[in-house]
Amino acid sequence: MISQRHLSTRHLKMLVLDEADEMLDRGFKEQVYDIYRYLPPSTQCVLVSATMPNEILEMTNNFMNNPFRVLVKRDELTLEGIKQFFVAVEKEQWKFDTLCDLYDTLTITQAVIFCNTKQKVDWLTNKMREAK
Repeated sequence: MISQRHLSTRHLKMLVLDEADEMLDRGFKEQVYDIYRYLPPSTQCVLVSATMPNEILEMTNNFMNNPFRVLVKRDELTLEGIKQFFVAVEKEQWKFDTLCDLYDTLTITQAVIFCNTKQKVDWLTNKMREAK
């Protein structure tokens, strides 16, 4: 889509490749390289990988200027203190109320909430600010 100009990267500020090692293992190396070629030079790139194979290191050297590497020892990879929730909600309009219920019930100091569109992120941001 990018190479055929159906998807513009002109205003892209950040690219995050999660499970980068898995993407390479599954044969997506050329597609990842193609995406990088179309990024504006100012785009911040983040690669997240459970392992750091040579291919990942090579990729950071090829596409990143002065990459900053955060390496964590395997024994320090723990989810201690991190809680994950998935709540199946029947109707779209119930999702925000369910999220508010979680915040009312639990002590949440930090959270990562995934949305499937930028419009949903903007909507959720506004709703959460209004609900403060």
